[in-house]
Amino acid sequence: MRTDRKRAKARKDAAEAVHTLADAGRIASGAAVSTVSEAVSDLSGSVSHGVEDARRALASAIDPTPARTRRAPWILAVLILTGLAAYAWSTLLRRERPVDPGTPPPTTPPSDQQIHGKPIGQGHAQGTTG
Repeated sequence: MRTDRKRAKARKDAAEAVHTLADAGRIASGAAVSTVSEAVSDLSGSVSHGVEDARRALASAIDPTPARTRRAPWILAVLILTGLAAYAWSTLLRRERPVDPGTPPPTTPPSDQQIHGKPIGQGHAQGTTG
C-alpha cells in the first residue's frame, strides 16, 4: 500500500507542479505581452508622430498655405465704383435729349405698283436692234 500512497502523492504533486508551471507561464506570458505591447505602443507612437510630421511636410510642400488677402479694400472699391456707375446712369437718364422727328410719313397715297408690285409681263421693254 505504500506504493499506492506514493503514486497518489506523486500524482498530486505532479498536478500541483503542472498548475504551478501553468501559472508561471501565464505570469511570464502576461509580462512578456505587456512588455511587448508597451514597446509596440511606444514604437507606434513614435512612428505615428514621424508619419504625421512627414505628412504635414509633404502637404506643405505640395499645397503651401495661401497668402492672406485683404478683402475689405476690394469690397470698398467695388461698392464705390458701383455707386459712381449708378450716379452716372441716373445723370445720363435725367438730362434732356433732342428728339429725332424721324422720317416723315409720305403725304401721297401709294401707287398700285408700290402696293402690289409689278404686274407680270409688263416689265421694261428691252431694246432690240436688228
